[in-house]
Amino acid sequence: MLLNYLKIAWRNLRKDKFYSLINILGLTIGVTCGLLLLLYVTDELSYDRYQANASQIYRIVSHITEPDKVNRWSSTQPALAPTLKKDYPFVKNYVRFFPYGRMMFRQGEKRFYEENVYSADSTVFDVFSYKFVEGDPKTALDQPGCVVLTQTAAQKFFGSKSALGQSLQTNDTTFYKVTGVLEDIPKNSHFTFNALLSTGQNERQAATVWGGFYIYSYLVLPEHFDTNILVSKFPQVYDKYIGPIFKRMGIKVTYELQPLTRIHLYSNMEGESNGNIGYVYTFSAVAFFMLLIASINYMNLATARSAKRAKEVGLRKVMGSLRSRLMAQFLTESVLMTVLALTSSLILVLILLPFFNSVSGKDIHFVELLRPQFLLIALAIVVFTGFISGSYPAFYLSAFEPAAVLKGSFNAKGGSFFRKALVVAQFSISLIMLICTWIVYKQLNFMRNHDLGYDREQVLTINYQDRQPRESFYSLKNNLLTNPNIRAVASSSSPASNIGGRVIFTVESNTGLKEMGFKPVQVDYDYLQTMGMKIVQGRNFSEKIPADTLNSVIVNQAAVQRMGWKEPLGKKVLLGGLPQNGQPSPPTAQVIGVVKDFHQQSLYNPIEPLIILCRRANPVIHIKIQPQNVEQTIAFIGQKWRETYPDKLFEYRFLDQDFASAYEADELWGRIFTAFSMLTILIACLGLFGLATFTTEQRVKEIGVRKVLGASVASVVVLLSKDFTKLVLFSFPIAIPIAWYSMYKWLQNFPFKTDIGVWVFVAACVLTLLICWATVIYQSLKAAITNPVKSLRSE
Repeated sequence: MLLNYLKIAWRNLRKDKFYSLINILGLTIGVTCGLLLLLYVTDELSYDRYQANASQIYRIVSHITEPDKVNRWSSTQPALAPTLKKDYPFVKNYVRFFPYGRMMFRQGEKRFYEENVYSADSTVFDVFSYKFVEGDPKTALDQPGCVVLTQTAAQKFFGSKSALGQSLQTNDTTFYKVTGVLEDIPKNSHFTFNALLSTGQNERQAATVWGGFYIYSYLVLPEHFDTNILVSKFPQVYDKYIGPIFKRMGIKVTYELQPLTRIHLYSNMEGESNGNIGYVYTFSAVAFFMLLIASINYMNLATARSAKRAKEVGLRKVMGSLRSRLMAQFLTESVLMTVLALTSSLILVLILLPFFNSVSGKDIHFVELLRPQFLLIALAIVVFTGFISGSYPAFYLSAFEPAAVLKGSFNAKGGSFFRKALVVAQFSISLIMLICTWIVYKQLNFMRNHDLGYDREQVLTINYQDRQPRESFYSLKNNLLTNPNIRAVASSSSPASNIGGRVIFTVESNTGLKEMGFKPVQVDYDYLQTMGMKIVQGRNFSEKIPADTLNSVIVNQAAVQRMGWKEPLGKKVLLGGLPQNGQPSPPTAQVIGVVKDFHQQSLYNPIEPLIILCRRANPVIHIKIQPQNVEQTIAFIGQKWRETYPDKLFEYRFLDQDFASAYEADELWGRIFTAFSMLTILIACLGLFGLATFTTEQRVKEIGVRKVLGASVASVVVLLSKDFTKLVLFSFPIAIPIAWYSMYKWLQNFPFKTDIGVWVFVAACVLTLLICWATVIYQSLKAAITNPVKSLRSE
């Protein structure tokens, strides 16, 4: 029986090639997009699940509540994890990562900067199941002076030779012995590194530090452990260890346990760059809607063609065919069409996957499609799409009465209302996606062009970490300024686009001295001017006043607002907390100026209160250059750098590159969403084109009569187009509120956001109408200019 259904289905597909092509093309686009989006979603959901103990590993994050604000950090104090292991036996293990950031390593004549360098407890390979290529995970970091490299880092230094037992030298002439080489950390990891150092004296001394939040702590808990048990212990930890430090400042510290597999999609701590579960839901919905729209196309065209298949249904019923078998036949046709579409889609996915990876920033391989779980998903798509698209036509067509069909009194308009509803649904979905795409790009454009409070254009930054280059900074600066293409040179402790961390200062308030956390940044005399930052009150640091490096600070407007100062100039700032138990008082400075607020990080973060200190030389050099002769200017800077620091690598970045990198995730998301939005509209237009074709065929004699009676081409085009125009217009009041609400909620994630604007909705609606008219105009014109003799010759 099934073979017979398949034979008839195949014959019907070949019989009406245009109808089959429209449906298969629509389904192929829908299934291809669905598969690509599902690859993206499954990759996002796979983060950290490769770890053997993934279900038992938790990251500790900190919530620091000050009297006027709450800070959420992914870091903790160094003493926290070992204390929890010591005090609570159910904590099976822990590991801490101490960030070193960027370090230069030497191996013979080779010198490279490595990003993402950390030191870690020797338990790291007991907690995390990274795969070793060389070395023993049990002893790799047991001794001081050891380093474990990733394969890429090891090949960079040692080529194809074995790295095990080799030595690397760092900037400060410290030597590390390579005791292990790991496979590169999988990209679906929330935390990556290129080199892990064994803990040294500094880290071991930090095991008793409760004041600073700068390391990442992970715990291993028993399987199926109720984490509320440990969370309930955190107040005791605060009272016993942390309260003596922070209570007098009015600061409360609490902790949260984050399951390892939820960090990437659900964690949104300050300074983190993770995925977003909202995007996963969005792309899943887009995949579903694309398949739904492709299915709607099939339903519309199948019911529109009902008159052509009415006699077939009538004859089958007269010959004794049951309705259930007729339904099975029509469902077989839709499933067969979906299988053909799936086959085409797999080929398209293979071709498009490299492009999709470049657009989405992923590294997905075609082999992922061959995994059993994904093959099950593909099968589910076939079943879902096949049965959804074939269900209504099967019920509708199999319900025809044979007597009415064979007498010629059959009326095929019974499904017209449902078809119209489906068209409205299609264009509602398409319009929602179009409006959302427009607003996403409006917000991204707003962030790219928003006034940051400083000039980021043509600013080259060089970051060094050891003391020796800083001591020669002024020699380098004077040499650079001899080039007319270099406008200014300055230094700071952090790039302007990434000022992080907080320090306790004792600040004069309207009610006396208060200990409060502020973001600190150290700058030299020329920094504010070089960066185009504006002093709105008071003065800048001056080289003519050497004491500025000791007793002067500048604050931003956010700090003035936080302190409630009416007259900020002259206010006292102690460079530290209040002295306790006979400790010496920290140095005291005065506010000499107020700088206009500027963004210290991306526009995802609010502007924080800032205290700016003056230091003659700092680890980040900012070089403002002319827009002309950029390559020659960079070559000149490199030459002077090598003359000043012959043993240091010359590596630089442009500040606007750092700025742009903060928005890469949303840029990628925007590109993916835009591409699939356009394809959704294309699928809807394919269905509309097919529907217009069959509608025109049904009305060909009516058009002939109208033309004989004097109807113009324009009036016929309007006649055929107005029904579709009405359907598109009906979609507007459905789509606009949904799109507005969705985008309003999305924009709440940004402290600085664009306005939605009425024109976005107007433009999207007009564009949708134009697309609709462009789709149906060809068939309308073709029918309008046809000679009526051809359509009426049989009458």
